Amino acid sequence: MTEGKAWKKKIAFLLVLVILTGCGSPAGNGQSAGKQSETGSTAGLETTPVLDYEVPTLLPGVLLSRRGYSPVSQKIVIVCGTDLPESFTIVDAATGESVYTGGIEIQGYEVSLGEYIGYGDFSSFSAEGEYYVECDIVGRSYSFVIDGSLHEELLAEGFSILAKQQESLTQENLTDVCSSLSLLLLSYELYGFVYDSRTEQGGVPVIITQAKRYADRLLSWQDADTGAVMFDGVAMPEQTAWVSAALAKFSYTYQKFDNVYATACLQAADRAWKYLNKQKKESEDASLQATLFFAATELYRAAGKYEYHATVKELGKSLMPDADNKAMFFGTLTYAATKRNVDVGLCGSLLGVLLDEAESIAEKAKENVFMTGSSLTRENLSTVLWDAVVMAAIDYVITNSEYASVLEHYQSYLGGANETANCYVYGREEDTWAQGIGASSVDTAGYIMMLSEIMSHEEE
Repeated sequence: MTEGKAWKKKIAFLLVLVILTGCGSPAGNGQSAGKQSETGSTAGLETTPVLDYEVPTLLPGVLLSRRGYSPVSQKIVIVCGTDLPESFTIVDAATGESVYTGGIEIQGYEVSLGEYIGYGDFSSFSAEGEYYVECDIVGRSYSFVIDGSLHEELLAEGFSILAKQQESLTQENLTDVCSSLSLLLLSYELYGFVYDSRTEQGGVPVIITQAKRYADRLLSWQDADTGAVMFDGVAMPEQTAWVSAALAKFSYTYQKFDNVYATACLQAADRAWKYLNKQKKESEDASLQATLFFAATELYRAAGKYEYHATVKELGKSLMPDADNKAMFFGTLTYAATKRNVDVGLCGSLLGVLLDEAESIAEKAKENVFMTGSSLTRENLSTVLWDAVVMAAIDYVITNSEYASVLEHYQSYLGGANETANCYVYGREEDTWAQGIGASSVDTAGYIMMLSEIMSHEEE
């Protein structure tokens, strides 16, 4: 039995436990005539704008992903206006020739936008090229491509951005480095076959090569004598716990590529853990405790020592599970995936929180005009993307076609089918990274994970 199948067999058992026992906490580029922007800016993103796009004065009444689609993608055009046509036409951008016509399903009046909303599905149209969508009454969309290599290009862009960002990394970025590393490793753990043919020199998958660069940085920031992370000579417990967790996670995955280096990383993770144990005091710092939980799960999976598992059980039962807490999220998935003995009740309860969150996101997506479970009018970009990360992880656990569809809507939403018609995917040039996902290594790694889930369905 492969590791992936064994992982899923174990998860299936835990899911039965959750259902039967009720474990877990409650679900807690041309443009013509368009519509006038009601907001006129991105100031609706929480209290302080986190993006720096110049919003066009006129927004198109025809919205779709400006980064485009792969031929097999689900392709939905969103049409909005005070009056809607019955059909839409796809036009070849180079020749002006109409190449596809489809019907618009009108959904009714959307109070929040003050307009009628309709959807057109052109998923069956797969010819590669550059196009735009044109509709009577409401006008036309921005141009987009259908390209079989699109996702490959997006992955390459993401890894290129991460590599360039590393040139300016400092210890002040330590938590982001650990989160980014953990996201890359989780993407590989769940959807590794997506990367098997995407290798660099020596046959190592490009995602693992990228992850090693982060591990190198973490080792260089750890005090060799104490195992702690120091800032101006002062030990930082939470940062030390993050290093312990991230290096242990990396060592587990990297052992099949370079066992010597993987062992060195595991030893460094253990030194950080021992330092924290020596300094152990009763702490009410929930953030530190969550990170210790993450570190304990990774060390237990990698080394199997009883002391690690004892901490997992102690903290797992005392902490308030939270799908938005990155350390709890990573730790929960690692504990569920370990081949070692686990507390089945605790594992089911923790996993149930993530399952509840994914279901909540999917339910919200049914009510959202843009078919996503979160919105840039209510949350910032990182929060929106994190919801997609949760969905990408849980879709592996339960393989839900509805979740896979929601993730495709997230990709389209981030690409331009959103309230401002802006594309938030990376930024095509280095000086525009700050305008979207490429501004944050955590967001970039999260987008890569979302892509790996989407690509996994294309390669099945």
